[in-house]
Amino acid sequence: MKSLAEKIAPDAIKKLIPYQSARRIGGEGHLWLNANELEASCVYEGQQGAYHRYPDFLPDKLASAYLEYCQTHAPAMGCKAVAVRGADEAIDLLVRTFCQPGVDKVMVCPPTYAMYEFCADSIAVEALKVPLLSDFQLDMEEIISQLDVVNILFLCSPNNPTGNIISQTDIITLLDLAKDKALVVVDEAYIEFAPQTTVVGLIEQYPNLVVIRTLSKAFGLASVRCGFLLADDSVMDMVTRLIAPYPIADPTAEIALAALTEKGICQMNTQTDDLITIREWFASELNQLEIVEQVFTSSTNFLLVKFNTPICMYRYLCSKGIVTRNQVHEPALSNCVRITIGSQESMRETLLALKQMEAERI
Repeated sequence: MKSLAEKIAPDAIKKLIPYQSARRIGGEGHLWLNANELEASCVYEGQQGAYHRYPDFLPDKLASAYLEYCQTHAPAMGCKAVAVRGADEAIDLLVRTFCQPGVDKVMVCPPTYAMYEFCADSIAVEALKVPLLSDFQLDMEEIISQLDVVNILFLCSPNNPTGNIISQTDIITLLDLAKDKALVVVDEAYIEFAPQTTVVGLIEQYPNLVVIRTLSKAFGLASVRCGFLLADDSVMDMVTRLIAPYPIADPTAEIALAALTEKGICQMNTQTDDLITIREWFASELNQLEIVEQVFTSSTNFLLVKFNTPICMYRYLCSKGIVTRNQVHEPALSNCVRITIGSQESMRETLLALKQMEAERI
């Protein structure tokens, strides 16, 4: 019996023979003359190691370390992990693997992360939009009415840019309804700020569930570009046909492995707790300002703030040297600015700028 992944993948993907790189083919010996590499590394200023050999085709050690980390909050049984170059590559891989340009569709629920739609648009895959409700939860009735015509449903929880958790009950309902129809992809980029809400533990029961993770947020490794796809074997079998010959550079893998040690995870957890404390203090302070209409509840390292002034708060803060994220492009988020949570000092400076603006308005 065909898996859902095999059913929805285009024929071109199913027929695709993965590129046979030197590392994929492998071999045993003491002279490695199979990959057109130098036998010794050139030495460049600032170089910390020897980088003349291609990295592992799929860094199994890194994937294993991440699966072990996942067990902290959910039993990642029946689940495979693969390391990719950031969550953005994971999104792109899923669209290219399971959607045929000009034929298949994906579904997104704005306001949400724009890369889902961008990756679909980039290969002429239509992105159906079902906007979130006023409380930023899923419009279940509308999603269900269109679930039959899409190959992938992208969800983000905690959601960017709204910061809220998507109801797990709703996600499970959609997984059941989409079991033989579509993949449900849950982007958990911010999951360390609400670890108890992860859906990784559902993968064993729902092979149509795919989870995306990253080390860019809570682990603070945005420039390293390391993310993970967590999925059932049947999904991974298709996705890995498209993965680049050498997906993760050795320096990236080394840094990521250090982050996933007991010491690294402890450091991440401490920093995350500190950011949550600062976030809640900053939200409380913002709620006392007359220019603030609403501070939305957040389970991330940012706050979505709605202002009640005709002045563009994004531009005003920029004039003070404080760069935030304007949300004016989202119809549901007029007068909203997304503010990343930084140090206590940074948030005090931001708060002072807003208080000055409020005083000037009065």
